[in-house]
Amino acid sequence: MTLLLRVAYDGTDFHGFARQEGTRTVQGVLETALAELYQGPLRTRAASRTDAGVHALGQLVGFEPTLPIPERGVVLGLTSKLPRDVGVLGAWACSLPDGRAVDPRFFNDGKTYRYRIRCTPHRVPTTDRGEWHLARRLDVAAMQAAAAAFVGEHDFAGFRASQCQAQTTVRTMLAVEVAAAAAEEPPGLSTVAAPDSPAIVTVTVRGEAFLQNMVRIMVGTLVEVGLGQRPPTQIADLLARPDRRRAGRTAPPQGLTLVEVHWPEPWPPADWESRSRKPEDDPRVSVASP
Repeated sequence: MTLLLRVAYDGTDFHGFARQEGTRTVQGVLETALAELYQGPLRTRAASRTDAGVHALGQLVGFEPTLPIPERGVVLGLTSKLPRDVGVLGAWACSLPDGRAVDPRFFNDGKTYRYRIRCTPHRVPTTDRGEWHLARRLDVAAMQAAAAAFVGEHDFAGFRASQCQAQTTVRTMLAVEVAAAAAEEPPGLSTVAAPDSPAIVTVTVRGEAFLQNMVRIMVGTLVEVGLGQRPPTQIADLLARPDRRRAGRTAPPQGLTLVEVHWPEPWPPADWESRSRKPEDDPRVSVASP
């Protein structure tokens, strides 16, 4: 039997999710807390190994428990042992008919990421760790027109890091949405913010699988559209003729959050036998940040 944890974290002070000797990582901190709770070492498996500086609200982590601690007790016990920048929101037992351990990387139904951009000239310390302070006006309508081209099945070879080792670069995006949002601070407090310009712009991406740095490169390219540096129609050409040198910059990691790893309901899914492995996900946001 596998126990699944829904994990949230502020990635600012971590060198990514994946365990690294001598380095503070989310997985390392989580496994230390689990070892205290279960009175012995435990190994975990995550749906996404996010990069340094990337955050999560709905990461999924699985492990095989060695003591019969109730699910509520696991959540409360870990809450008392984890540092303030990691939290466990929920826990539930999960098993397969053939008794295999459940790996959240290969049995999930995709992931949703959100990228947050602050356009105001001023910074806000309470939100700064989770956003890219661009400090420039963006044309949201142009970005929305460009984002539509990403939806569907495409070759994203031009939207991955040079060190990405995925065997196939074809990915399916289910939704790519750009939206303007009001800032948390009440209107009128800032004397430098433009009242007719969105304070915050978010890019929300849902897909079945991702390449390394893929979402951040998509966002960097969309920002160039929003700044008027490339036309919205160019996205289709970048997908048709993949070349990393032609796409936009890689947006900084702090604006990216893994919002949710989608889990099949009901469980197990009808195709559970064929889900032992999916087409290769990036080994580090499914297991590096897209």
